Amino acid sequence: MQRLLLVALIVAICLGLFGCRAFPAPGSPAVTPSPAPVDKGLGEVVSAKAVVVPYKEARLGFKVVGRLQKVLVSEGQVVTAGQELARLETRDLEQAVRQAEAGLKSAQAQLAKAKAGARPEEVALAEAAVAIAQGDLAAAQATLSSAQANLDKLLAGPTAQDTQIAEKQVELAKNELWGLQKQRDVSWGVLDGQVGAAWSRVEIAQLQLDKLRAGARAEDVAMARAQVAQAQAGVQTAEAQVKQAQAQLALVKAGSRAEDIAVAEAAVAQAEATLAAARDSLEDAVLRAPFASSVGAILLNEGELASPQVPVLRLGDLTRLSVQTEDLSEVDVSRVKAGQEVSITVDALEGKIFHGKVARVAPVATDRRGDKVYTVTMDLDLGPETGLRWGMSAFVQIKTSQ
Repeated sequence: MQRLLLVALIVAICLGLFGCRAFPAPGSPAVTPSPAPVDKGLGEVVSAKAVVVPYKEARLGFKVVGRLQKVLVSEGQVVTAGQELARLETRDLEQAVRQAEAGLKSAQAQLAKAKAGARPEEVALAEAAVAIAQGDLAAAQATLSSAQANLDKLLAGPTAQDTQIAEKQVELAKNELWGLQKQRDVSWGVLDGQVGAAWSRVEIAQLQLDKLRAGARAEDVAMARAQVAQAQAGVQTAEAQVKQAQAQLALVKAGSRAEDIAVAEAAVAQAEATLAAARDSLEDAVLRAPFASSVGAILLNEGELASPQVPVLRLGDLTRLSVQTEDLSEVDVSRVKAGQEVSITVDALEGKIFHGKVARVAPVATDRRGDKVYTVTMDLDLGPETGLRWGMSAFVQIKTSQ
């Protein structure tokens, strides 16, 4: 009884599976699959879905950010290596080049100046500065000498000769006064005014004599000492200015130091690097074909913003075609090696079988709908004249037996 139930269950499952495959879902058209031709001469094979690709292909983008100004090719156009494909707006990049050129000229001028040394005019100017500083020093020294002499005179007091001169002046003033008094007495007071003036001169001469005999006051000595100190500071300042001017003159005559020239040379090198980078950026605003190929697709429209992460064109060398697997499993890839023969059928070209060889096997798997698959590339040594087109779906059988 149990055996009968088991058989009935197996039959039901088989009928269910057959029904799922044999009958389309309600509302869907019936499709009769046409199996791809099989090359029975291959022996033991590994099969996989594949796609036709160019022998070489590239997705091209700009290295700099900018707005796409012009696309110079069209899809399907054959281009040569180095041919211009597209351009960016270059106004800002051209301005950057001009600024870099000006910076380089400035750095080169500074280097030439450092190597050439001082001009005759600069030497003459430095020598004149030394002469002026020396003149200021002489004037300051004269002022100090005068102030010191005045202080010394105050501290020494009046000389005997100074006292005698002052006494003589008093005596002369008195003699003048007495003479005028006698004349006044004879002339009945006519000379009273002159006698008064003579009295004043006698008093002044006497005061000067008394002052001379009394010697210098303490405040006069203090004032003289202050003037000497001020004059000494002036001399020190003038001496420092002379030394500074002489050092500047020596520096001007000696020319630039090796370190200064090295700094100027480094500035020139930096300016050259900046200019080179600016010119490279300007050159990178033009997209060129890296190899002879056909334009497969234009991926960006004129006026849109291009950046290094955005492909603009897709190119492919269609003179030779290849095929790449899409679902070769990690179980089968271990049986595939470079050089193995391959039979290829294409859905769009029914009845045709193409032959090629395995060129390379990807060392790393990729994820495809949750499965680990490996890409195997096969060379056909055929071109578009066979009817094959870039992107066509294909089915490959790789001969793995020897």
